[in-house]
Amino acid sequence: MFRWQTIVGVIIGLVAGGGILALTNGPGRGPVPSGPILSECDGHLRELVLHYEPSAKGITAPVYRDFLGALDGDVGVHIVCPDRAAFDDFLAMAGQVKCRVSPILAGHPITTWSRDRWVALMPAAPGGATTLWSPRGEAGDEIWPARAGDERVGQDIAAALAPTVMARRSGLFFDGGDFLADGDTVFVVPRVLQRNIQHTAASREEFLGNLSRELKRRVILLDEAPDHHAGMFMASVGNRTMLVGDPSLSREMVSAEMARANQAGTNEFMGLPGGPDFTPQTQHLFDAVARQCEAVGYRVVRIPVVPARDGRTYLTYVNVLMDQQGSRRVVYLPFYRGAEPLNADARRVWESLGYEIRPVDCTSSYRHFGCLHCLVNVLQRSLHSPTLDARTAFRLPIGGARPATTQGWSLPVAPGLREAFGVRAACCRFGRRSYPKAAASCAHSKRCRAIRSLVVCRIPAANRVRQRTARLRFRWLGAA
Repeated sequence: MFRWQTIVGVIIGLVAGGGILALTNGPGRGPVPSGPILSECDGHLRELVLHYEPSAKGITAPVYRDFLGALDGDVGVHIVCPDRAAFDDFLAMAGQVKCRVSPILAGHPITTWSRDRWVALMPAAPGGATTLWSPRGEAGDEIWPARAGDERVGQDIAAALAPTVMARRSGLFFDGGDFLADGDTVFVVPRVLQRNIQHTAASREEFLGNLSRELKRRVILLDEAPDHHAGMFMASVGNRTMLVGDPSLSREMVSAEMARANQAGTNEFMGLPGGPDFTPQTQHLFDAVARQCEAVGYRVVRIPVVPARDGRTYLTYVNVLMDQQGSRRVVYLPFYRGAEPLNADARRVWESLGYEIRPVDCTSSYRHFGCLHCLVNVLQRSLHSPTLDARTAFRLPIGGARPATTQGWSLPVAPGLREAFGVRAACCRFGRRSYPKAAASCAHSKRCRAIRSLVVCRIPAANRVRQRTARLRFRWLGAA
């Protein structure tokens, strides 16, 4: 007969073994599943990540002060720092802000560029963990201690924020800035293929298949593009609309500014190395991006950009952070001191797309080959807001034949709100059994006859259906 101590010991051993199996995903189990790549234009900003390295304060301080000062109070910002002294220096630099700020002390050197370190993959199921998908390795990590430290940042963040965040190392080489994602598609710059072909994948098809499985979105590999991160020359702004830089829109303005400053003979403008690059070859690369976006179903809007002849330094107005709060959209938009006419033109473009502008001074950072989007990474967005937009609350079929006006779709409520791409005018009708309060709370008539153009049917969050089986019917009226 076993003594009671032996029985207790066996129980403790079984519990410990089970814990170890759980931490290692169990026998024969693969990695914990993740969801799709996080969209850059949908949902309210909830958790962000910045890097702060005191030696780079001259580059980042003006950008961080403007950006953090403009953030709403319900946004959390994690500051990755080498040590506690660096975080204290950050607090002194940032001053009073409304957003919540907390440190993640890495304990090793890092650079200031957080965007390229990892890509956020949404939870595979409601209540699950966000996955930080880090590249296979960092370029220059053998000779640059800070870059070697960057390679570990994904694990540092996951360790600090567990169990809501976990980290996973990819088998592919990339920078986080090489991807541009919305709720349907992820665009990939050509150099990602070049870095991986014959190294991690034997063919283009194998490479694209690997990316599709990891990112769980339609993958569009750009055929031609400027040799830079995607966020330097394009931005998906929602409703299947792509904003693409256009050097030709800034050429006349830049030439006038250079002439006014007596710099026309020197080709100097805003400290751009070698001067502005308005060559036909460079213009062709931006135009090629616009043409490919149109070919895959996007409406393309052009915006001024001034690339330098070094190919790395840009005055760009698409390197932004976007926030969606119900039907209200906000953009944190870079501006550059000394380029006021360009700043004004870019502001008008964003305002024409329905965005509220919150300006961020990026004069100190653009000379170092990056702006706001390069310095800030997004960990989590909330798809819940005080007011739900009926155009974006349900995913409608994309493409295909348009149904007759007497037909409709009966759609399950999505677990999270997603962009209903391509739907610009529709009629919605709420079934009394499944959504009894919706008609009464609709901004239109009691029977909610139509959603026309950008006038939408708004449903207060308090009345949102709790069960996924509830239905909402849309009847197509034609494009706006």
